[in-house]
Amino acid sequence: MTIFAIFSDVHDRRDRLERALGFLATREVDRYLQLGDLGPSPLALLDPLSVRHTFGNWEVSQLHHFPPERQPEIAAWPAQWRGEGWLAAHASPLFPSECTDLTATRRYMAQHRPRWMQLFPSLLHDEKAVWAAFAELGRQGRRVFFHGHTHVQAVQQLDPDNRYRRLQGPIIRLHPDALTLVGVGSVGAPRDGNALRCVLFDDEAWEVELVGIED
Repeated sequence: MTIFAIFSDVHDRRDRLERALGFLATREVDRYLQLGDLGPSPLALLDPLSVRHTFGNWEVSQLHHFPPERQPEIAAWPAQWRGEGWLAAHASPLFPSECTDLTATRRYMAQHRPRWMQLFPSLLHDEKAVWAAFAELGRQGRRVFFHGHTHVQAVQQLDPDNRYRRLQGPIIRLHPDALTLVGVGSVGAPRDGNALRCVLFDDEAWEVELVGIED
């Protein structure tokens, strides 16, 4: 069993990440998963922790803002993390196959010049992107996708009868035959109130806790 604390969109708010990590230190957490748009100031807070990173659109465009000695490390951040039955990325489970890490994605952007929303759609506002995400989960045989980017904590599910619904927390038990999109919210710039948002994921119980930390 592994309990993941999954968060996103710190946007250089070191103070807010420090508050969130202080709260998470009171909970049982085995590993942290940071889903992009972090910013340079909070990096040192994460160094002592068992943390995995994915990049977001902020890192793609603003890599030069990170300390020079840390840029090679950040340039190697992957687009996605995968576990048994689950997937996590900044915005969408669909991503160009050649964009394996931040360096490859910056090269892809320079060569092909796609619109930002092609690579980083909103799973809150783009209905086509939502259905494409469900389809990709089904294609990969995975049950849940964790994402940031929207700055809103929201859980969308397609049940075994292909009925769409929005789930309410704080505790969500993931149905084995459903497909679920979990927006983890934002630590640094939430758009769904003042609370700093993240989730806890138990990969054995298949349970997600929606966390809100009052700022």
